[in-house]
Amino acid sequence: MTQSKLGVSYFGVRNPDHVDVDLRRMVEAGCSVVLHTFSEEDLRFYPGTMKEIVTLSKRYGLEVYLDPWGVGGVFGGEAFTQFALENDEARQVLSNGRKAPAACPNHPKFHEFMKSWVRTAVDLGADTVFLDEPHFWSPSFLGLPHEAWACRCEHCQDAFQRVFGKPMPERFTSQVREFQELSLRSFLEELAREAKRSRAKVALCLLPDWEGKDTVSERWAHFAKLPPLDIFGTDPYWMCAGKNFSDFEFFVRVTVELAEGYGKEPQIWVQACKVKAGQEEWVRKSVERAWELGVRNIMAWSFLGTPYMTWVRSDRPCQVWEELVAAFRAIREKEVHILG
Repeated sequence: MTQSKLGVSYFGVRNPDHVDVDLRRMVEAGCSVVLHTFSEEDLRFYPGTMKEIVTLSKRYGLEVYLDPWGVGGVFGGEAFTQFALENDEARQVLSNGRKAPAACPNHPKFHEFMKSWVRTAVDLGADTVFLDEPHFWSPSFLGLPHEAWACRCEHCQDAFQRVFGKPMPERFTSQVREFQELSLRSFLEELAREAKRSRAKVALCLLPDWEGKDTVSERWAHFAKLPPLDIFGTDPYWMCAGKNFSDFEFFVRVTVELAEGYGKEPQIWVQACKVKAGQEEWVRKSVERAWELGVRNIMAWSFLGTPYMTWVRSDRPCQVWEELVAAFRAIREKEVHILG
């Protein structure tokens, strides 16, 4: 039995002196992995600092993930995209004709930008390139009304015509959803191959499709079997989604079945952000249940229960962190007993 990979995401701090203190706390909590967000702001203004932070993380024996946090508005994260501002022609087009504040995953210019991001992440020392929640523009992520869907740019319409032999419809259909997933798979495979050329591992985290549970296993299988992928996972943050613990368990089972079926490492992200007062114990229970269901790569978003970002701050971050640490340490003790 190999030791479980346990870790947290880390963002918002770019002072290596402070990062050093926080990394020590992670190791003391039982972490062996840290995910550093690497946004467009970091890419442009902090590359040297990020290299220092990655190097520091490895000195503590931590495996390092780098995450294209909010890059292009295509990957998950509370970060704005400069790329979309500077490349209007590469922006997604909504079904009502307006442009979204996000790049199109089918646009060649964004492909090249993201491959450059991947190369930079690997050059900085990333052990794993973490492809975080890839998606077409969805205003609901920011709590905005869902006025239209994306994308109907020229590239998407031309590609849809080639795939289905007919014009892309103006209303959202099952074929449009199929086309979106096909587009994302092609895009992600291209990025994953770019990372593998530099011998970095590649992890993919898909958003849980709460309303599409009946077909999710079939649809996700096309992502899980991507040849260059090493780690396949999801982040079923059931508490902030207003769902039940059984929904969390469902997505854990699907992830394990698909990952193991296609020779990938299953990964589950546990909610340690936006946790309401009185729900903290479910952080520990989520970690425990994921481990019981066979997951040995368990990560949490984010460090210290996310105390310093208003948008995703937990009501009582200290209690969230205590529950997470208790869960991680309990796993470490189990493994010592099993291996010892």
